[in-house]
Amino acid sequence: MAVIYQIGRWRFDPTEPILRDGDDMQRLEDRAARMLDLLCRRRGEIVSKQALIDAIWHGRSVSSNSVAVVIGSLRRALEDDPGAPCHIVTINKRGYRLADADSQPPPAPLPRSWPVGRTALAATAALGVLGLGVALSRPSPHPVELVVEPVRNDTGTPALGPLAAALSPVVIDGAVRIGGRVIPAAPPPETDGQRVVLTSRLILWNGAPELAMRATDRTSGRVLWSAFAAGPRGALARQTTAKLATLKPILLR
Repeated sequence: MAVIYQIGRWRFDPTEPILRDGDDMQRLEDRAARMLDLLCRRRGEIVSKQALIDAIWHGRSVSSNSVAVVIGSLRRALEDDPGAPCHIVTINKRGYRLADADSQPPPAPLPRSWPVGRTALAATAALGVLGLGVALSRPSPHPVELVVEPVRNDTGTPALGPLAAALSPVVIDGAVRIGGRVIPAAPPPETDGQRVVLTSRLILWNGAPELAMRATDRTSGRVLWSAFAAGPRGALARQTTAKLATLKPILLR
């Protein structure tokens, strides 16, 4: 039986050159698939550039940049930020290392009603037009309405746009997990109860992506809660869900 490797959200079967996450797939070029296979088999170890050349090009004379080109294609397929990679790490003047599996926790599961993978991006785009809210129960005559805005990419790096978009349904899921029910975000003007807006911004801190979240009372403008979900990228979804859990007692006071 073939070994299946987990790399962030991706599953990799060395017998086929494809990364899979549910219905989402990334097809790898043959050299990239064989290089990833080697890095997986030596996971956690530093694999020298020469060892990669020997294994992939069988010792043939190749450009010194050939390995870096294939590594770059793998990082793009794995959605690994080249400026701060968390999956394939460059060890200066020594080679490359695939991060340990337990250092790359898979993202928190999305609600069943939300599509997974690339199709989630289309659903996330709809948030910007329609908006969503969450009604939270509390010992009060009127519920809190938590309006969840799409995650903004404030990193200044367009390549991180897909990560920001993918985190939007995770934020929605986290809001639901703290006891909410998804409702239209724009209630009638006569609706009673407190209205809170949850905004999230993807930022860079020391070169790593973080999600800055803030809950603000829509009427008074007062900030009720704020938190940061820290990277690396593979941990952002789990950290986001954990941080959002701390919002519930603030809203139910």
